[in-house]
Amino acid sequence: MMAGGENVKRIIWDGDLCTGCRVCEAICSFVKEGEFNPVKARGRLVRLVERQVLYSVRITCLQCEKPLCQAICPSGAIAENDDGTKIVNERKCIGCRMCEMACPAGAITVNHDKHVALKCDQCAELEEPQCVKYCFSGALQYVPAERVGITLARAKSEKFLLMASKEI
Repeated sequence: MMAGGENVKRIIWDGDLCTGCRVCEAICSFVKEGEFNPVKARGRLVRLVERQVLYSVRITCLQCEKPLCQAICPSGAIAENDDGTKIVNERKCIGCRMCEMACPAGAITVNHDKHVALKCDQCAELEEPQCVKYCFSGALQYVPAERVGITLARAKSEKFLLMASKEI
């Protein structure tokens, strides 16, 4: 069983459904910081252009089972709640950026105004992550952790079958 019990859920992103609108960033920064400022969002949509093709990639906390950010934090500011979500205690955070350097996904930043770490806590204080709630394209889903691999595999299989049916 995973840490946090049976209620562990994760946010997953489907790049094929994502329109790149960045509503997820806007709603996140508004809910968490009270302003529409993508710099203060806990998840980011990074855009890359290669050979005149625009690619989007969502960067957010993976809620690792053995989080390096939590292990390296000298003040013990990153803790796990009952649902297995890793949360930053802003009162304990000293803004040292050790968690930012340790995160393998590059999903932690430090708020320049408050000097505390910012990372996705899946809107732990609310019923569901607000980025998922307001994602009109359905690119973000909030699924039980044990279904993450199955959900992503099913989406890839359906895409493959659609492509194969067009070739016939």
